[in-house]
Amino acid sequence: MEQPCATIYFSGMARNILLIAFLIGLASVPVMAAPNCATLGSGLAGKDGIKSASSVLVQAAGRDAAYCQVNLLYGTNPNQNIHIRVGLPLNSSDGGSGGVQGAWNGRTEGLGGGGCSGNLNVMMAVNAGYVGSGTDLGHSGGNCEPGVNADGTYNMQFIQDFIRNAIEQQVIWAKRLADDYYGTKPTHNYWNGCSTGGRQGYLLAQEMPDELDGILADAPAMYWTRFQTAQMWGEIVMKELVGGPIAPAKLEETRRSAVAACDAADGVTDGIIDDPRSCHFSAETNICGNPTAPATNCLTVPEAAAIDKIWDGPHNVRNQKIWFGLDRGSDFTFLNGAAAFPLGVTQFHWDEHDPNFDWNTVTMAKYGQIAQAGSTNIADVTDTFGPLDEFKQHGGKLITFVGANDQLIYPRGVINYYREMAVRYSSDGKPDFKNLQSFYRLFRAPGVGHCGLGSTGPVPVDPFAALVDWVEHGVAPESLPAAGGSAAPKTGRTRPVCAYPETAIYNGTGSIDDASSFHCGGNLETPKVVCRDALVRYKHEANGKLDYKGTGATPSMCRAAESRKP
Repeated sequence: MEQPCATIYFSGMARNILLIAFLIGLASVPVMAAPNCATLGSGLAGKDGIKSASSVLVQAAGRDAAYCQVNLLYGTNPNQNIHIRVGLPLNSSDGGSGGVQGAWNGRTEGLGGGGCSGNLNVMMAVNAGYVGSGTDLGHSGGNCEPGVNADGTYNMQFIQDFIRNAIEQQVIWAKRLADDYYGTKPTHNYWNGCSTGGRQGYLLAQEMPDELDGILADAPAMYWTRFQTAQMWGEIVMKELVGGPIAPAKLEETRRSAVAACDAADGVTDGIIDDPRSCHFSAETNICGNPTAPATNCLTVPEAAAIDKIWDGPHNVRNQKIWFGLDRGSDFTFLNGAAAFPLGVTQFHWDEHDPNFDWNTVTMAKYGQIAQAGSTNIADVTDTFGPLDEFKQHGGKLITFVGANDQLIYPRGVINYYREMAVRYSSDGKPDFKNLQSFYRLFRAPGVGHCGLGSTGPVPVDPFAALVDWVEHGVAPESLPAAGGSAAPKTGRTRPVCAYPETAIYNGTGSIDDASSFHCGGNLETPKVVCRDALVRYKHEANGKLDYKGTGATPSMCRAAESRKP
């Protein structure tokens, strides 16, 4: 009887004969060798937006390893010219060894830029065994003025390439070239950036949620239009109240006075304000003639009023907070010096889409109109404040560290975003930081400046390693090790930098310069802190009211919080 599905059984000898025949046949099939670097870039020009491509094997030099450098020029029209560089550790065909294929560790690491500049230096990643990538963001140098044309229209090609197009292509091509060069796809894909690079990390999480497994996005410039507009607040205040910039020595003396006043609030006198948001020191204390005034570099009444307004941040004509100010204890130099910060000046040109707009014509009363113009005209393109739903679903992990005394990008911006995400991923409309920490962790470093620049407190050490450990081994960091800082003694200082909203708490015994003397705990998200950081509704900055939506706070809660004693 014929069986519909015949099953054939072979004896042991027959199986061996078949196996030998199969192996002989396999041996006769030519094995495709991994491509060498010299040919990697050939044939790419004219494909998928690539205008030109080249590849060259770069020999080892000093501490830098040998690698294959691929340079791409990407553009889908004559006005789009994005340079992308991918550095690939040598594969086995080019003599690489020690990794999973050649010298490669099996991973990619995209590197971010800073300010208005891109980054074509890929060696940090390559030397660690990663396929490293970078881009010039579609323009050379760090000038963002070309974002507005001479006739007042926006150069959207420039802006979109700078904000998103370049980094998105950077990630895509790094992964594609890795597959081509090594003959296998990367096991994990990462992003590593600070400042503009941090903003880029958030944008990639929001707009390319399936492309990356882990993102380190430090001191992120994520509310690009809003925070850069706010960078001009100090210059406007000093111009209006004082007649010009305040002497640097007076600003520095007042900064030190604020630190001295609030240093011990956390139970440790160490030259650092643990949480500047809870420090309410007034510059009026330093007015000349007051018994509390310093012996040198005391302030005039207008100077003290100006500094207090710089700390409080920009407000509108209803005296409602538009954005955050410079936190007490932070360096005044960059944003409140003799000349306005260049990126802030450029931002006013973007806000008003006028390359000739003169910021000197802006008063404190008019500031809200400029901020609203920026929010209305361009912030939806630049500000990177969307949710992380798909990135979370994809299983991605995101780490950010921010200095509590960041002197360039006010740290409360990313804390504000973190709070909103804690509300978004909660079940009751209140911030649920534990749930958020399942895939996204924020670390706030007391006394630390922008990307570690000019820090008095210990700076996190190798947070990228913590990210990789979390992604690949499931070890979520409860804290980041940190070291150094100018307030430390010559022997150095170590501290844990805790996952927000916790902070490092002294155990009561042991050296305050040793991390083992501290533990993470507490809750910095007090009602007063949250309520005082409520902002005017987006796109209603000129005359709007405070908007509590998404913060977990309510007007009644905030009224009750303000009625309590400090």
